[in-house]
Amino acid sequence: MNKEKRRSFLGRLRIAFVIVILIPVLSLGGFIFYSSYKYVRDQRMTESSNLVKQSRAALDSWAEQCESSLRYLAGNYTLQEFLKMDENRYIEVNQALKNVGPVLYNVVLTNQYYKKVSVYSDKPFHIDTNLIKNSEEISGESWYQELLETSDIYWWEQDGSMFIGRQIATSYPVKTLGVVVAELEREPFENSFQMFQQTPVRIELKDGGDVIFQFFSAKLGQNAEDREVRWGFEDSRALAHTGWEISYKIDQRYYSQNAIVSLWMPMAVICAVLLAVWFCIHLLSGFLTRDLSALVDEVNKVQDGNFDAVIPHSDIREINILAESMQSMLNKIKQLIRQVYTKEIERQELELNLLQSKISPHFLYNNLSAINWLAIECGEERISEITTEMASFYRTALNKGNNIDRLSVEVTNIKAYMNLQLIAHEQEFDAEYEIEEELLDCIVPIFILQPLVENAIEHGIDQLAEGKGRIRVRIRQEEGWMYLEVFDNGKTLYEQIGSAVLPIENYGYGTQNVHKRIQLLYGSQCGLTIRADESGTVSVIKLNMRDLSN
Repeated sequence: MNKEKRRSFLGRLRIAFVIVILIPVLSLGGFIFYSSYKYVRDQRMTESSNLVKQSRAALDSWAEQCESSLRYLAGNYTLQEFLKMDENRYIEVNQALKNVGPVLYNVVLTNQYYKKVSVYSDKPFHIDTNLIKNSEEISGESWYQELLETSDIYWWEQDGSMFIGRQIATSYPVKTLGVVVAELEREPFENSFQMFQQTPVRIELKDGGDVIFQFFSAKLGQNAEDREVRWGFEDSRALAHTGWEISYKIDQRYYSQNAIVSLWMPMAVICAVLLAVWFCIHLLSGFLTRDLSALVDEVNKVQDGNFDAVIPHSDIREINILAESMQSMLNKIKQLIRQVYTKEIERQELELNLLQSKISPHFLYNNLSAINWLAIECGEERISEITTEMASFYRTALNKGNNIDRLSVEVTNIKAYMNLQLIAHEQEFDAEYEIEEELLDCIVPIFILQPLVENAIEHGIDQLAEGKGRIRVRIRQEEGWMYLEVFDNGKTLYEQIGSAVLPIENYGYGTQNVHKRIQLLYGSQCGLTIRADESGTVSVIKLNMRDLSN
């Protein structure tokens, strides 16, 4: 439990360090990230805006060049004079056509955006040319009606082709002579959007509500119209004086993806800083809690019963004060324990001496000896056996007032007691002994097995409903420890607690006395354990071999 608390304190200390350091680091990192992201996004926005402006400027220039050539043709004196001529004067018309043809061809050749130029007049000129046509061919077209109603240049799209046209009229008196129409090249117009190939853009050209042209960059993909796209940039405006509207839309991902890709360096730096900070926190927290951990370890030793633990000093003033206070308290506890132990031992010795003095061993031995001789004279061998075993039992139990002696004395005592019980029970149970001979010279407390054997008889074999009782006394050595075991095949304790160890607070008076005596003499690691299982009950006394030498 203490170790968990220590870890919890260390964990909380590390969490405190992490919080204190992470807040400024993450705040600074977040600010850098946001600033970098905003900078990169603004840069992309500026690039997109400049690219759109460049495209609009190029398209305005394209439209101006297309209109400029058309204005030149509509105002050309040679062409106007030709259209004023009488269509029935064939020779003069053919002569004039030789001057008009070069004018029209020259405009087509000099303007890269023109594919073809046509002039429409309501006069039925009888000439074979693709340049001069009769307006009856187009009188039903809506664009022709628009041209007749406006004095400015008119733009339109038809069957995938782009056209511009204008009236040819005299200044004074104002009179419409015809219209001039130019079909525009598609390729130069489309090539003007190649600057957007690296940008996910959709460009639309609309005439009113109708889309007459669309451009999708390779970055955006041709199926963009079939999926939902979030636009990060949108711009729409009229295209020169064409009456058309052109719009630019750039995918949102163009700004976020490029911004995130360009931010890998600050993110890598932040991660590296956080890793370094965590490593430093780990070292620093371990250093700060080193003395505290040592203090807790010593306290745990004290809790385990080692009152000889030495509380280490610390360079940290607060921890050092705590260590000195605990050391002082530990010394006082040790002193009190020694006083209590001394008084308890003195009390027990006084009680034992009083008991022994009351028994008057010499008087007891003389009387038992007299009873023995009388029994022999009368031929009462059973009485003689009982008095002999009683004399042996009390001689070893009283032991001239000594509470500690060789193990052989305790073995003699318990055999005498067992023989007395066998006589009293008329041999109704079996007594077994398994004692390692090399242990008989070890010094042990005497009169510690008798309460266990008595407990085994009274609460064990005496309660057997069927079968013969069995008591086994076993004394062995294992890994530096001596074990004194008393086993009985009674089932009473097993029926009460099952396969388990009997709690110390449930011990009887005799077994508690044995347990306390052993712990008073040898410490808390030694003592008595009672456990039950299906085979019966076993009481085990555990002693340290290093405490049992002569």
